Amino acid sequence: MLMATTVLSVEGHGLASASAKIEVRPSRLVELRVQFDFIELLNHGSKVYPLAVVAALPDEKFALLYKEVIKLFDNELKVMLGTKAVVLNKRYPTAQQMFSLLKGQLVDSQFSNPASKLYTYSDRRFFQVLAFDFKLLTAQESSQLKVTFPKELGDIYITYSKPKSSSLHPGESWQPN
Repeated sequence: MLMATTVLSVEGHGLASASAKIEVRPSRLVELRVQFDFIELLNHGSKVYPLAVVAALPDEKFALLYKEVIKLFDNELKVMLGTKAVVLNKRYPTAQQMFSLLKGQLVDSQFSNPASKLYTYSDRRFFQVLAFDFKLLTAQESSQLKVTFPKELGDIYITYSKPKSSSLHPGESWQPN
């Protein structure tokens, strides 16, 4: 499927670890955002998919890769409340949105000085973002929440937050406790 070309390995950001943010809203809406490097995900197996090759694919060939990644998440991302599987609302970017991000990543890797930019976990501008959500019946159900991610993501940095409300009077400072 992919023609052999000069292999170009680019990691301008320096961080390849996927991340997930699980947030329970006061309305009991649970939002799950998974952020990952598309090329790192593709390269989890024995085949090598260099960024330069993937970003240069014709639209219809990239669409095949896109479908495989979406199928991976449809089949492998599991959210459970106790022993009950949760039906997720899925908010996938389009194939064109994912492809545009990869093309931008390639351009940036070719024309930027990697040493000139700091790259942090919160600045992953070339990472793909998949969003999911569902509603809890009761707030107590959040303690039974279990999420299984596709193993192809590798190590995942997870942030979990749930609401904690407090009042703040004029002139007072807020601090976590």
